[in-house]
Amino acid sequence: MLGYNRVILIGSLTRNPEIRYNPKGERVVKITLAIPNGHGDRTTTDHFDVLIFLRDQKEPMEKIRKGEWVLIEGKMKQRRWKTPEGQSRTKVEIIADSVEHIGKYLVRQVSER
Repeated sequence: MLGYNRVILIGSLTRNPEIRYNPKGERVVKITLAIPNGHGDRTTTDHFDVLIFLRDQKEPMEKIRKGEWVLIEGKMKQRRWKTPEGQSRTKVEIIADSVEHIGKYLVRQVSER
């Protein structure tokens, strides 16, 4: 039986997108998404690294800036590696299938609750 791996996240960028090229020549954008949870004194914020493979698409990632909100649909991927000291490390990243720029207006809506 196969599992199901699908993620939908709405959050704000913690910094401007970092655009680079992978060995295949594809443009890859890395962002970190901050997602506030809870309300009042019990608010916490989760941070997720998101990778967006632009390939041939002309996506407006250059227009999205720190503090702006996006909706991400994609899947989780776990990376594993060893440090030079031999310690095992793991990290969960989100591989985005689609990105929707929501803007800054959600900041007001969330803070008004």
